[in-house]
Amino acid sequence: MTSKCLNMTRMERMNLIPLRPIKLKHFLAKQSMKKFLLLLGSFVAGTIGLYAQQITGVCGVGAEDALLLTERLKENLKNRDKAVADRGVIQYVPVHFHLVGNNAGEGKIKESRVLDQLCALNAQYAPMDIRFYLSPHPTIGTLFDYTINNDNVYTNQNSWLTMHNKRHNKAINVYIVDVAASGSNTEGEALAYYNIPRDWIVAKKAEIKLTGNLTLPHEVGHFFGLLHTFNGWESNQFDSTDPTWPVAPAISPDGVTTERANGSNCAVSGDFLCDTPADYNLGLGFPDCDYDLGAKDPTGVLVNPMETNMMGYFLECTNHVFTEDQQDLILADLASSGRNYLDNSFAPAATEINTPADLLVSPANTSTTTYYDEVLLEWKPVDGAMYYLVEVDVIFAYNSPSAQSHIVSSTSKMITGLQPGKTYYWRVRPFNEYVTAPNPVSAGMATLYISAERNFEANLQVFDMAGRRVYTQNGLNITSGDSAVELPVDGLQNGLYVVMLQSGEGQTLRKFSVLRP
Repeated sequence: MTSKCLNMTRMERMNLIPLRPIKLKHFLAKQSMKKFLLLLGSFVAGTIGLYAQQITGVCGVGAEDALLLTERLKENLKNRDKAVADRGVIQYVPVHFHLVGNNAGEGKIKESRVLDQLCALNAQYAPMDIRFYLSPHPTIGTLFDYTINNDNVYTNQNSWLTMHNKRHNKAINVYIVDVAASGSNTEGEALAYYNIPRDWIVAKKAEIKLTGNLTLPHEVGHFFGLLHTFNGWESNQFDSTDPTWPVAPAISPDGVTTERANGSNCAVSGDFLCDTPADYNLGLGFPDCDYDLGAKDPTGVLVNPMETNMMGYFLECTNHVFTEDQQDLILADLASSGRNYLDNSFAPAATEINTPADLLVSPANTSTTTYYDEVLLEWKPVDGAMYYLVEVDVIFAYNSPSAQSHIVSSTSKMITGLQPGKTYYWRVRPFNEYVTAPNPVSAGMATLYISAERNFEANLQVFDMAGRRVYTQNGLNITSGDSAVELPVDGLQNGLYVVMLQSGEGQTLRKFSVLRP
């Protein structure tokens, strides 16, 4: 039981959705929109994405938290064999996202990004046969919680009682906020954290995304009892500023035995797992995915950390994973009595959703509606979909202040609050609690839309799944704001492709599909 969504890695999934402008009365559209749009999201200078990654924060689980997690991990080690005996059986785990706003109810994350995050999360945990699904709130009744509008949750988590009162008692609770302020890190430093005593996760909304995402899968690892690979070095990164450099002390700054490079003391040191090599917080700020700065263990042997480990701090790698030991410990924690509240009999309505290219029905493409204050949007039903995310906006990025989003279970939605004399774009994303799916391109030209904070020059390449380059466009001048690049697909066979946009500061990749009748 797999799905397109689950089979994609964090850097692969791409929504290709036909957008329809609602051309209102007495307004002449400036251009035909009979093409399909390849949405690559927003590329923001200086953040993870097109440009080189920069360290802007850390996980909020610190040394004191690690002491609490250590006891759970050791207990899970005792029970790992029993827990993994049934490995291969899919376990469905409920999760509930709280979309937090400020006092005025502003600043909430878009549902589309949460759906992307669900895909990224499931992709990371698929090797453990764990599938996360959206669980509606038992008392509020909605798929997402929109009811927390509080500055003391949005910009800090001082109002923990408000969070407690809105928690879902039978799911993993993820509060998506503007600033994640944990007790283990200074305000604004944490990208996300797992609050161990209250058993919930808090994440900055900037960290909830499909691509370039390590944060929530990492925090869910803590939720299931995993330590950082560099346990013992939470409070101090080992580098050339340390007095014993390059030889690490026998006892780490946080009082944990320092793991040796040969693994001879792996069961009683570091993160207590023997398939995660010695790491002394070496990834924090390291500029690439191949550590070579010369740190040595207490015996003078060079260490070789696992840069791609999901529980480390090497952020420049593209394929982070959990080791077999980590996977076993996650399953052991899920099987423990402390996780009984997550037990359920959920079965997905469908494990795959295929969205037709002609999903949208009415208003017709580029048509002018009779009324602007009430516009009925209609689309086709999609097999396996229990919900539809409907988005409407005056720009194709769907991120203007007037953007609307609605989750409905029917195949139509009456939209109000529109302005006369404007062109509106709309799109519909079918999904269920468990899976959403990418939509295919079925026209001769796709349009790649980019939103950038500053001008830059980039090269664009398209590769087929065998790694062959099938299209190149060099020297693209991308301007600040919204811009578009056309991609010809007439010469491409049906199938999956990867588009790569690359500048001198980094690159981003997305997968898309070409499907013709």
